[in-house]
Amino acid sequence: MNLSKGTIFMAISGLVGLAAMYAVHHYILAQTRVTAKPVGQVMVAAADISPGAIITKAMVKSATWPRELIPPKAAGTPVQLEGRIINTPVTAGEPILLTWLAPEGAAAGLAGLLTEGKRALSVRVDDVSGVAGFVHPGDHVDVLMEMAKPGSTDHFSKTILQNIVVLSAGQTWERGRDEKPAVVNTVTLVLTTAQAEIMNLASNQGKIRLALRNRNDVAELATRGVDTSSLLGSDSEKEEAPKGATSNRKNVEVIKGLACSRVNL
Repeated sequence: MNLSKGTIFMAISGLVGLAAMYAVHHYILAQTRVTAKPVGQVMVAAADISPGAIITKAMVKSATWPRELIPPKAAGTPVQLEGRIINTPVTAGEPILLTWLAPEGAAAGLAGLLTEGKRALSVRVDDVSGVAGFVHPGDHVDVLMEMAKPGSTDHFSKTILQNIVVLSAGQTWERGRDEKPAVVNTVTLVLTTAQAEIMNLASNQGKIRLALRNRNDVAELATRGVDTSSLLGSDSEKEEAPKGATSNRKNVEVIKGLACSRVNL
């Protein structure tokens, strides 16, 4: 069977076209192919968890994450968490780290979050002294005290405690003078015994205020404090007139007998 040259040319063109299509398709697949990354199981909070809570199965769930994104010390099974006390607030969907757990056998509540030698002391704050409600558990604060100087009209202010950890922040109910319940803001701080004594005295003798600080800033700086006189300037300090300045005061010459003197008006 004899084929014309045109037919042969069309057949060759079709085969070349099919080969080109296959090559392009294979290239596109190679470029768009996604390499599967290794994954692992991590335990995350099913809802917000408050510090001091006992972890139950309903409070956590398992999630599949890329292995490279799983934080070190993250819990991988519910057995590692069930019945343990969490010592930091955890938000929903956040992986739970084993370093956030209180020691095994710790009691539930805030007492289980305290390490040896530490005490929890609650102090009353308002919207100003409590940094307008921006103080949360786990934050670090400095404590300032302001009080009147004994036997003086001056007031004195000083930073008395630095880098103190906030254990909890919330509201309690108290009866006011009119016997009606009133909301009182409180902050519970983690202190040593000596710091608790200082805080107790300061909160009763003067007014305290919290200064929020960066959690990574652990430096403690010695301060002298400030009083009213040093803030406004001492009364004994008199302003000196600038050199070359002329006085606007008038004076007259008084002559008594043979004595002559000048009197400023």
